[in-house]
Amino acid sequence: MKKFLTTLLVLAATIAVATAGVGIQWQTGWGGYTHDAPNITDGNNAILDSYSVIWQLIYAGADNVINPIPNALGDPLPVAGGPNGDYVQGDDVVWAQRTIVLGGGTAAEDGTVWDNWLVRVGAAGDPVYEDLSWSTAGFVYQRVFEGTPTWSSYYYDSPLFAFDETWTDSLAPELFNAEVNAGSGGFQGNQTMPPPVPEPATMGLLGLGALVMAFRRRR
Repeated sequence: MKKFLTTLLVLAATIAVATAGVGIQWQTGWGGYTHDAPNITDGNNAILDSYSVIWQLIYAGADNVINPIPNALGDPLPVAGGPNGDYVQGDDVVWAQRTIVLGGGTAAEDGTVWDNWLVRVGAAGDPVYEDLSWSTAGFVYQRVFEGTPTWSSYYYDSPLFAFDETWTDSLAPELFNAEVNAGSGGFQGNQTMPPPVPEPATMGLLGLGALVMAFRRRR
């Protein structure tokens, strides 16, 4: 009896390990709109008409919260690289990333092809993110940067998406295709990285310079 129970436990553990994993069909359905370009006022311009993009699939970490990129004046600018992946903070982890040039084209990271609206073109590449070793439940989200992140540039976050950590490659991957559109509710639109705040020493020097100029004018 003891051997039988042990065998059952081993079998159950094997099945649990074999069925652990994540498979997400990571794309958009209706595509990506952007805020108005200087020469467009209808709000319906495609995101890649005006910008290249960095498009990320991000695990929200143990706290299941989207950690924003710097959102307070004077915060350090996020950088490429780092232990969790490009431009993320806190316990968020970049699972996958695509870089797509102005006008659309092929994402070098996975060979997928996208038009200027971030809608997939043809059957090239594989839009499925797969990790058969992942066994921790949680949430993921998408983030799209307009160009390379810098002060006063725009970025977009999707809602959190609860994934199934018991996925196997014999099942159809879960579909995660929120829209990059400020008006649709798919992504939070037009989030702006704030400009840096001048340091106190810099402000002091500027003030001193203004006093000197005022004194010279009086003389």
